Amino acid sequence: MIPQKPIVIMSNVIVDDIWFADGIRHAHTLGGAALYAAVAASMWWDNVAVVSGVGADFEQIAGAALTSHNLRREGLVTRDAHTIQSTLVYSADGERTETPVYGADHFARLQLVPDDIPSVLLPAAATYIFRDLWPTFWDSYNTVRDDLGIVMWELQGNAAEAANLGHIKQLLKQVDVFSLNLTEARRLLGTENRRLITERILDTGVRVVLLRMGGEGALISDGRELLYLTPPVSRVVDVTGGGNSFCGGFLAGLCTRSEDIEHAARCAAASAAVSIAQQGLPQSLYRELLGTLYSGVGIRRQPIASQKRTPS
Repeated sequence: MIPQKPIVIMSNVIVDDIWFADGIRHAHTLGGAALYAAVAASMWWDNVAVVSGVGADFEQIAGAALTSHNLRREGLVTRDAHTIQSTLVYSADGERTETPVYGADHFARLQLVPDDIPSVLLPAAATYIFRDLWPTFWDSYNTVRDDLGIVMWELQGNAAEAANLGHIKQLLKQVDVFSLNLTEARRLLGTENRRLITERILDTGVRVVLLRMGGEGALISDGRELLYLTPPVSRVVDVTGGGNSFCGGFLAGLCTRSEDIEHAARCAAASAAVSIAQQGLPQSLYRELLGTLYSGVGIRRQPIASQKRTPS
């Protein structure tokens, strides 16, 4: 049997101090985009690796979590005494602020680039990146792109500005799947029309777009059809990491069935539902829920008229 290639998850591991709008606090909560996306991907794919800059305290803080979810750790690079810690403050409208406890310089020091991915993890089946427009990152990305497999870029929210649209369009020519939420799309494209948002992003040449809309679900399109997704019925305890989990699940689903975006969408929504149904990272019992949640995802298909798209 040919060994399964890894899905590489490249982002930050963070210990969060979370303040909700109602004043409830959850201190020292292990998370970060890397872990939420990796745990979600591991629900559908057995070989998942985290690539992240960490502190010397990482093993004590997060080692048990990686072990419990069978996540590979060859991509962890120790850059400081401390792993990133952040304070998350949610407002009543669901938006949030995120402040690094050890300051911006410490946060920057722990950022990795694709050249930091160890050769043992390449070639990858797929790679997830949660990133802004940092030039050093994307210059490095170009040097290893051919070894990254299916690439999903989840846009980092601070990059979602109209002034950055031209730059983002250029980068989208180099990735396969682009994920952003509705708030980011509005800021980036200046429109409330959700179908138009997906069409304008697909016009860049990217293969698949995910427009995440929180409790409303998501719009997903590959240029041939548009899927209106409604999430399965489940409780909502903590929405932190829900978007990252959605992305990790989608990418793993796309690896298992490369041309089946409905399957990937169901994997995404089921993973996100498990994530937000509990405080912090999903625990081992989640696997008992996946089949029911997968089947409970609402999907409405709408064909897209065949037309030749010219990347803009």
